[in-house]
Amino acid sequence: MSMPLFAQRLKSGAAYSREASALVSRYKKELTQMRRNLITENTDSSEWMSPYFYKLFGPGVFYRSALDGKFKLDYTLPGLDSSVQTTDMIAEHQRLNASIDDVLMNAYAQSPRLFHYSDAQIASVTTVSPVNVTGTKAEDLTSIYNKVEEIKDVADVVDSVDVDIQIVKPNFWKTSGKFSLQFTQNYFSENWYKGGNNNVTLLSNLVLEANYNDLNRVTWDNKLDLRLGFVTATSDSIHRYLTNNDKIYLYSKLGIKAAKNWYYTVSTEVNSQFLPGHKANDRRTYSKFLAPLDVYVSLGMDWKPKFKNGNTFSLALLPLSYKMRYITDEEETIHASYNMRGKDFQQDFGSRIELNSKIKIVKDLMWKCRFYYFTSYEYVEAEMENVLSFQFNKYISSEVYTLWRFDDNRSRKYYDNTLGFFQFKEYFTLGLAYNF
Repeated sequence: MSMPLFAQRLKSGAAYSREASALVSRYKKELTQMRRNLITENTDSSEWMSPYFYKLFGPGVFYRSALDGKFKLDYTLPGLDSSVQTTDMIAEHQRLNASIDDVLMNAYAQSPRLFHYSDAQIASVTTVSPVNVTGTKAEDLTSIYNKVEEIKDVADVVDSVDVDIQIVKPNFWKTSGKFSLQFTQNYFSENWYKGGNNNVTLLSNLVLEANYNDLNRVTWDNKLDLRLGFVTATSDSIHRYLTNNDKIYLYSKLGIKAAKNWYYTVSTEVNSQFLPGHKANDRRTYSKFLAPLDVYVSLGMDWKPKFKNGNTFSLALLPLSYKMRYITDEEETIHASYNMRGKDFQQDFGSRIELNSKIKIVKDLMWKCRFYYFTSYEYVEAEMENVLSFQFNKYISSEVYTLWRFDDNRSRKYYDNTLGFFQFKEYFTLGLAYNF
């Protein structure tokens, strides 16, 4: 499309450019003032709202009316009947139209190459006239509806077309699992100048998770964490190997939505171990399978904000909590170790706080944190577990594991002059890992 006529630059004669620019500039100014309602009562804006300005804003068109205005004696202003008496308004429109004709005549004479169309071509274009549509009253629609045949069977419409409709029930369960196996080995010759103990370390870990979320009211989180590790030590004259990691952990938490990110919740936790626990060069047993068996049942509120990138966070405030500890073995050392001499069963009521989070720091680097705090208002038991894992590829990963524990309900011999009743455990592993 050609450029607007006022924007085209003439090679010779600046009269057209100056006059056209002045007209267009004032026309724009008047439009801006009208938009802002700033035109005063004394301003005659009708001149600058004249429809004849389209001749300057549109592409170059040869208008015969411009020539008629200059050379025809009985010329009448377009759009006005010659019988209408001349008024001040008509005279003003004629003056404006004459100015526009002067601009066009100068352009026709000096730069005819700018004009690619004529008004005769534009007049020959067929326009679509608006069609008068008669509205239908609401009560007249009943007669139309009655003429429509009722469809009683879809087959009558689709005929022989096969319609295959499958209803897929949404799956609100999200399951995951991880199995890892780490292995380390150290050997020292008998004459090694720094000395040392030969040892082999093996650690296996299986984590299964099944979480339900209907995206409306109900959430149900379930986790099973099984760990078993061994270490051999030649300095131990009694045992060929010792367990350095032994854990059975089952956790379940049901939540009913109360408000945004808040849930009424009930949580259950079960803790035990697989094999007997011993100390180096000590024949006594300090723990066994289901000795002890710890069970927690708690009621309260759970705050679970929503995060992106698979990150999760849960903080449960559980003012009503029940703890049950049961020792199935008659070994006196086990009973004494857990301050339960002469009894196999113990229950306490108190309050509990639980925190569980899973945060992706960067790609393939994950930080998991688990914290709980239980108090019977007579003693305190708390644990904080942190796992920093890096996944090198699909099958190789490493972990840094730390566990802080506080329990002042144990025998006094577990009290340390430096740490008090705090206990600490840490290990670093590198080995096979598979996520599923």
